[in-house]
Amino acid sequence: MKKVLLMFVLLLMGSTSLMAQSTSISIQKVKDDIDDDLAGIYFGVNTALGAPDNMNVNLWKSWEVGFELPIWNPEITKSFLFHMDLGFNWKNFRSTDADRSFMKNYTNKEVFMGAPEYLVSPSGAKGYVDFSRMKIFSITLPLLFEVKASEKFSIAAGPIVNFNLHGSLKTKYYNDRGEYVTFTSNGLRQQVVTVDLKGMIIWDNLGFYCKWSPMRQLQDKYAPTLDFKGMSFGLQLCM
Repeated sequence: MKKVLLMFVLLLMGSTSLMAQSTSISIQKVKDDIDDDLAGIYFGVNTALGAPDNMNVNLWKSWEVGFELPIWNPEITKSFLFHMDLGFNWKNFRSTDADRSFMKNYTNKEVFMGAPEYLVSPSGAKGYVDFSRMKIFSITLPLLFEVKASEKFSIAAGPIVNFNLHGSLKTKYYNDRGEYVTFTSNGLRQQVVTVDLKGMIIWDNLGFYCKWSPMRQLQDKYAPTLDFKGMSFGLQLCM
């Protein structure tokens, strides 16, 4: 009976050891897969291309921030990989024109550049715009191809599908009476789906990216005078 119990204990210990080893290998594989991904946190500055002259977007005051998690990153060859990630992006376009700001007509829902209310009085008294910004929040689906030149250095490029869920305006200005006024508005009528093109240079876990948004940001029906595209560049900390 003692021999049977001893054999049972040895078998149990052996199977437990194998399970622990298998689990450790699985965890390490997942960790290696994640460590080899391009997903991570990124921060950059952006500007508006093809914007009208009265839309004075300041490059160094317009920014974007985002975060991505890896979904699928198969190794096509040892030096050629595909990356599918899921994340979010929050970008704004900030205008610093003292006489104009982003405006919204609540009758026809149109977004345009114009002078805020009571910026200039009939007597000639004048206020000025402190800042005006347009913000767009998106769920993103990056689809990037990566070519590894060495263990640490690689380049990547591909499209990013954006599902633009929210857009808003915010303007702060001094009116003709010297009062500091804040104007906000949601329901920006941004494009529901847009596609960006992204390129990256990666060294170890740090990447420099450039992203071009060739599609207009706002729907033509609600922003006929604001037909502009976007371009951004910045740093990405990869997992």
